[in-house]
Amino acid sequence: MTRPVTMSDLARALGVSRSAVSFALNNENQVSEETRRRVVEKAAELGYRPNAGARALASQTTGLYGLVTDIVTTPFAGDLIAGAQETFWRHGKSLIIAGTNTPDHPDRRSVEMMLEHRVGGVLFATTWNRTIKVPSVLSGVPMALVHCSDIDGHYPSVLPDEVAGGYEAGSLLADSGRKRIAMINLPEGLTAAEGRRVGFERALNDAGLAVDPALIVTGGADATDGYRAAKHLLQQPLIPDGIFCANDRLAMGAYDAIREAGLRIPEDIGVVGFDNQELISSFLRPALTTISLPFREMGRIGAELLMQMERGEEGPRETVVVNCPTVIRESI
Repeated sequence: MTRPVTMSDLARALGVSRSAVSFALNNENQVSEETRRRVVEKAAELGYRPNAGARALASQTTGLYGLVTDIVTTPFAGDLIAGAQETFWRHGKSLIIAGTNTPDHPDRRSVEMMLEHRVGGVLFATTWNRTIKVPSVLSGVPMALVHCSDIDGHYPSVLPDEVAGGYEAGSLLADSGRKRIAMINLPEGLTAAEGRRVGFERALNDAGLAVDPALIVTGGADATDGYRAAKHLLQQPLIPDGIFCANDRLAMGAYDAIREAGLRIPEDIGVVGFDNQELISSFLRPALTTISLPFREMGRIGAELLMQMERGEEGPRETVVVNCPTVIRESI
């Protein structure tokens, strides 16, 4: 079995001191750019890899951060993890993930195992935007919340701008010439449902359009709920010519009801969704215009917050609100 290449091996191969190799690999300014270049090239040539354990002992930090989340089982997992992981990697850090089906009560063993690695902080993320009680197993750990907020106000949160997203959805339909615009909303009591409705109604008011309570339907969260809600809207004496669906699954069900009624999208009814679940929004026909949940950006910001905390820097104490980008396709 081949012995791992060490800093001493690099120093001997280059005829420089071990300290010079260490300075070069850690991007410190005690060596010239020429020496740094030679060390990096020789390290790549010989297959040198840093010893994480030795580095942790020397610096008293492990360079590890944790993520506790239920999002690993959803379509948003890739974006959240990529945003956090790419940010940590740029700073030479790594991410440990503890997945859970119940974020309010995560598996204690998996969380304890993560904490035993002496992580510098924890990202705590949930599938849907809500207020939570941080689990006691994580108390005392530097933490940033993503897509949720702390009921006790001890930790900063990174949240999507639900109100601005709802406003953009309503504006898209109004600007496309729709005059009688409906909304199929998520269940009452959800932060997302409230924010998206407030933004939607504000957009209609700003466009000089009436907000008709009969056209705002609470539809649940799935395609079947969207289908039933859209059927209800299409049975009214004056049917809507635009529908904002508070998530893409509701929009998928609304598409079926609209087609069943012999109507066309977008010619007869324009539709806008929310979340940008790619497997739905991209593959509906016509492809769905939607408002994207910014999980990648929220993951990036959460990672930056944790590194600020570990460095002892002052960061946001409450909430960072992130814009929800618009994805224009063919449904309006």
